[in-house]
Amino acid sequence: MNRTQLTRALCIVTIVYAAAFYTVGGSVKPGYSHVSSFISELNATGTPWASTLGLVGFVPIALLLAAFLVAARPLVRVEGVSRAGFRLLWSQPLAFIGVVLAPCDAGCPVAGSSVQDLHNLIGLVTYFGAGLAIFLLSFAPILSADAAGARVGLRIAGVAAGFRSYPAQHACASIGLQYRCRRHSAWRPEEAP
Repeated sequence: MNRTQLTRALCIVTIVYAAAFYTVGGSVKPGYSHVSSFISELNATGTPWASTLGLVGFVPIALLLAAFLVAARPLVRVEGVSRAGFRLLWSQPLAFIGVVLAPCDAGCPVAGSSVQDLHNLIGLVTYFGAGLAIFLLSFAPILSADAAGARVGLRIAGVAAGFRSYPAQHACASIGLQYRCRRHSAWRPEEAP
């Protein structure tokens, strides 16, 4: 198996494993909704199956993502800001490990324990890290002038990725952004003129 085949295999295995984990984990977790719950609630502190789901779900996903990034590195043709984008992809495996080390409180509230505050910070960093990574990867030299649509698509996806993973109960992404930012800044949108 050459490096390209290995990278493709790792990509597929990572996607299939993550999808299976989210499906099965959400099914065994009492009260969990695939639509309105944060993924982090699968291993929320003090809830059933928390440790098991963290160890058999988030840790292997982190390791698979890391293995994919290591395998893909020699194959990707990035330079300048797109190289920074590739490096920012490391925020993802680090976030999955972070979720295990700093699980959210039950329900993933905005305000909670100090571990919840750390969890919120990890979430904020990884949401924007992923979005910025995708956005910066759109500047990769391999995307020729003929791939203008791909560049625009990646840029839109990068912006959207910063807002992924917020529950559907939020009316719009800005509410989700406010939800996570509120604990980590002095800015209060309700106080804005």
